[in-house]
Parts: sequence; C-alpha cells; structure tokens
Amino acid sequence: MATPLNRSLLKGFEILSLISEDRHEISVATVVECLGTNAATAHRFLMTLERAGALRPTTRGRYGLGPKLEEFGRLAEETGSLAASIQPEIDGLCKALGESVMVCRPSRLGPACIAVANSARPISVNIRVGTVLPLHSTAQGRIVLAEMPEGKRRARLSAGQVAGSPIATPDHAGLDAELEQIRTQGYALNLGDNEPDIAAVAVPARNADGRTVLTVSAFGMLSRFDDLLIDSARKGLLEVAARIGRSL
Repeated sequence: MATPLNRSLLKGFEILSLISEDRHEISVATVVECLGTNAATAHRFLMTLERAGALRPTTRGRYGLGPKLEEFGRLAEETGSLAASIQPEIDGLCKALGESVMVCRPSRLGPACIAVANSARPISVNIRVGTVLPLHSTAQGRIVLAEMPEGKRRARLSAGQVAGSPIATPDHAGLDAELEQIRTQGYALNLGDNEPDIAAVAVPARNADGRTVLTVSAFGMLSRFDDLLIDSARKGLLEVAARIGRSL
C-alpha cells in the first residue's frame, strides 16, 4: 500500500508556485481565484507560510517570497551542479587575468555571489560565496538594474534598502543614462564607486530566452584596472558568459 501524501504540504507548494516572474506578490484573493480554496483556508495557509519564512508581507494583505526561500536558493546553487560547472570557467579566466572572478545571481537584495575564483596575488580582493552586493554602486548590480523595467527599478531603489543597508535616493535621470549606456555597450564598470580602492568589470550571462540570469565579473585593486586590463577583462568575461549562458 502506497504511503499517503501530505496534501497540506503539497497545497503550500502550490501556493508558493503562484509567485512568478510576472506575478511577484499574491493575496488571499489570488489563492481563492487560482486554487479554488475558500478565503479562510487561503488566509491560514498564507499566515503559516509567512511564519515559516517562505513568504513575507509586502503591502497590506499581500505577500512575496520570503527570506527562507532566498536562503534555500543560495544553498541550492552553492551545492548544486551549476556552481560546479561554472568553477572551471572562472578559474581559467582568473589565472589569465591575474584578478579575481565571480559569478552572481540576481536576488531580492542585490547580486548574490554563487561562485568565485580568488586571485593568487599577494595583495588582492577576495569575496565569499553567499555575499550580497549593492545594486546601485557595483558593476554587478548595475547589470541587474539595466535589465529591469523602469518602474520596477525605481521602486527598488527608492525603497531605501539595498543589500540590507540604507541608501540615499539616487539621481534617477543620471542613473537612467548610465544604465542605457550599459545596455548599449554590454558591460558595466565600478571604479571605486562602492569601495574606494576596488574596481570591477561585469557582463551579463543570458539564457536561451535572452534573459540575464547571472552576472560574470572580474574585480581587484583599483590601481591595477587601467584601460588595458579593463578591455582584456571585458573580452574574457564576454567569452565566459557566452559559454555559461549556453548551459543555462
């Protein structure tokens, strides 16, 4: 006799699956309409998922994905085959450039590092897997922002929280012009904007649908990032990002 399944657990996953690229938030009404439950049952499930950390309240009566799912997502990528398949690519580029290289995925708070190849230089910039970078002041974050629709981008930045730290509301007009340039040229730079002595070059890694799924970047001491290194890093990153993209 087959072991009976826990239908409440399955229903919880059905509710979480209602959140998608096109629908970032759900409510009691969403659950009632899409899954046919009554309002009281839908409310109980949403409150339970919030308590578990799988959902978080956004505006009154509405919920988005919660911190526990962010944590599980990072863990899956750190231990899964994606990071393992990426590592040889970034190890080779790190050796060729003599600078650290990392791959990030977009997250609710900013680009999150899922794989890194740290430079063997005696003085270098290192970073740990799991680190979340600011959106507005890093090359990796600007790649993510450049892909966002304008309304969503402004809402994220005007919320005043990037990677968990308060920021001043940015100059949207200046940032819009910079992001348009990034979309045109296909890469982003950070020349001491986030940390005074650290520079980075970042490019997008796109899946078969053309969507930016990851960022690939080289980073190190600002004093070493002259025009020659930036150009070399850009070319190497684009080649690596294209190969990674074909596997996504």
